[in-house]
Amino acid sequence: MKFSADALFKERVASYYAEVRKYTRYMFNDHLLFVLVFALGAILYYYSGWVKTIDDTFPAPFLMAGMLAIVLVWSPVYTYIKRPDTVYLLPLEEEMETYLQKAVWTSFAAQIYVLVALLAFLMPMYAAVREIGFGSFFIFLAILLTAKLWNLFCRLEALNLPSNEKRMIDLAVRLLQNFALLYAVFSSYIAIAGLVVFFMLLWLFYMGRQGNRPLKWELLADLEEKRLTGFYRIANMFTDVPHLRGAVKRRAWLDGLLPGPQSGTHTYLLFRTFVRMNEYFGLYIRLTIIAAFIILFSGTMAVQLIAALLFLYLTGFQIMPIAARHDHIIWPRLYPAGNGEKKAAVQKLLMRIMLIQSILFGGLSIINGTLNGAVIVLAATLVFSLFFSKIYAPSRLAKMSSVR
Repeated sequence: MKFSADALFKERVASYYAEVRKYTRYMFNDHLLFVLVFALGAILYYYSGWVKTIDDTFPAPFLMAGMLAIVLVWSPVYTYIKRPDTVYLLPLEEEMETYLQKAVWTSFAAQIYVLVALLAFLMPMYAAVREIGFGSFFIFLAILLTAKLWNLFCRLEALNLPSNEKRMIDLAVRLLQNFALLYAVFSSYIAIAGLVVFFMLLWLFYMGRQGNRPLKWELLADLEEKRLTGFYRIANMFTDVPHLRGAVKRRAWLDGLLPGPQSGTHTYLLFRTFVRMNEYFGLYIRLTIIAAFIILFSGTMAVQLIAALLFLYLTGFQIMPIAARHDHIIWPRLYPAGNGEKKAAVQKLLMRIMLIQSILFGGLSIINGTLNGAVIVLAATLVFSLFFSKIYAPSRLAKMSSVR
């Protein structure tokens, strides 16, 4: 049977999106959507109020060019290459050009929504500074989509470069070129924009010559595995994902803060799982730092309170899947501890880590706020932490158990 790159690509895309649909039915049917919609509404409300305070001295073109340039440079090509392909497709490499071209266009279609949403978000700021209407939106969007396609083709060629250092150089050059183009467009420097486009075409030609070598099959497979793992990490917030395997680190310096064996089988196991697995501990640290920065640099008590409650919810919601981490291992089942003891251990873990965040958020709100506001933030977060761990978590864990 003759090899068909077109048929292979269609089969890979269908298989990938079938896997995605299997988990999105859980991801888009939960309370998290309500929280995200509420948070988005709060952001848009304060953003609209902030836009009214800026004048024509605000560097809106510079800020827009920087943010959109970063999004443009982030242009992964979804090749759907699997680990066995590094062996079985190697003899058919010359016939993969059609496959990779389709991968670029599929990636383009999957990523343009980010550009549309970000441009729509930034346009009120631009319109307020430049004192114009929104008629330029579609012109800007057309330029952004063209630049996105250019970035994807450059990225495809960069995947065949001989070293990671050269791929980093490609990223840096494209970031500068994207920024220069967008800043010229947003500032109405049309002649400069045309000159930048000329250099961008030269860079694409140069990358095409540099990338004219055998495919880096191992790199393509690694990138696809990382991308799929990222999706599984998000899906794991909502349901158990057997494919997900996190990295483990000892972190012996935290052992003194953890419960001992006498605290119970699951308490002992889950607390150490949380501390030693980057999937949970790293996530907890990142969420805490982001919330801390928002609270620290916001002088409005309402914003501090919303940020504290939102990130407390995100922390508790995303750590809860730890309850199913060891369900596929026989050894914990050998101990005479029932499912009730495991749920109590999860609740104890959630309460402890959320109380730590609550105290931190309350303390930070004093630095850039008032004492009364800090007391309100601290009291609200403590009450929310207790409510989440004692009332919400048991019902959520029961629902997760029924799904499994």
